[in-house]
Amino acid sequence: MGRSPVPFGADRTDPAPDPSPRADLRRARSCARPAGRRPAARRALLAAVAAALLVASTAAAGGYALRTVQPGDTLGGIATAYAVPVDAIREANDVRGITLHPGDTLRIPLGEATGGVATPAPEPPPGFDRHVLQAGETISGVIERYGVSLDALVGANPDLSSLDRLPVGVELLIPPGEGLLVTWRTGLDLASVLGEHGADPADVLRANAIHAPADLQPGMLLWLPDVEPSAALERLAKVRERENRYVWPVHGRITSYFGRRNLGMGTSNFHRGIDVAAPTGTPIVAARAGTVSFAGWSGSYGYLVKVRHAGGDETWYAHQSQILVSVGEWVEQNELLGRVGSTGLSTGPHIHFEIRRGGSALDPLGELN
Repeated sequence: MGRSPVPFGADRTDPAPDPSPRADLRRARSCARPAGRRPAARRALLAAVAAALLVASTAAAGGYALRTVQPGDTLGGIATAYAVPVDAIREANDVRGITLHPGDTLRIPLGEATGGVATPAPEPPPGFDRHVLQAGETISGVIERYGVSLDALVGANPDLSSLDRLPVGVELLIPPGEGLLVTWRTGLDLASVLGEHGADPADVLRANAIHAPADLQPGMLLWLPDVEPSAALERLAKVRERENRYVWPVHGRITSYFGRRNLGMGTSNFHRGIDVAAPTGTPIVAARAGTVSFAGWSGSYGYLVKVRHAGGDETWYAHQSQILVSVGEWVEQNELLGRVGSTGLSTGPHIHFEIRRGGSALDPLGELN
């Protein structure tokens, strides 16, 4: 957003920087170089700017916000966005006319506000990408597509409500590397924020293209490179533990349990699931949210549905009389999959239910709520 500042240490006679996204990503990644490799002059300049920011970081807490004028901005439009009178902005900035110049910084007196501050969604720091979650997509798929780690994705989206049950249409920020994204708010102190997270001041300035104290504005997104999003990861782990419990696909009488069973005449086999008796046509629901990986005829299983879940687990629902889902379809927990039947190798209407992890069958009774 705003003007493209000259990079630290760059000569103003240098050619204009390449504006392509690929070049932006290269520049963002270059910010992660060890501090020991920076020229001494550059390190000194970064330290000076960091010191200035530490002193000035409380300026926005003094009853005003800082707004950098963008091309197309008008005094009336800015006043409307912040719900403050035009005259209040004029007085705070000694503006006599109505002409604004892109790149200028305006003080917005929040004490004059008659309502909440209304600003557009903040732009992410340089080097970030955006991804809108589509039907059937998962966090693991997004991670694989962009080549980032789970920690990096959570760090860029620390307010995620879930790792497994995000709604279609949610926008994810894709970071250039590991770190933590925080929202700068009025009253925050830069020294305290950096100290709390153990972030390197020079790396933070470079990663966020901060060149002056006025660049720190309430509501902006501040990227802290190489900071682990430990609080967000711990919270999401607890959410996943609550979400990833299985519910009964059918309620009825268990007629055969998991494990070795005697078939008579000195023979036995290993039963890889549980059999639950229910009348023909009884609804069968998904024990947990996931993607249908198989739906069709499967020998002794009869009409079978398999659902793959976050983390790799898979549930099997066999002997159905009717299948009501298709391969690739996303199903929520308790969503209808089909109806109880007696297809395949079966002696009466029931569902054979399995939970598989890493290719091995688990006892469903140890996983079901």
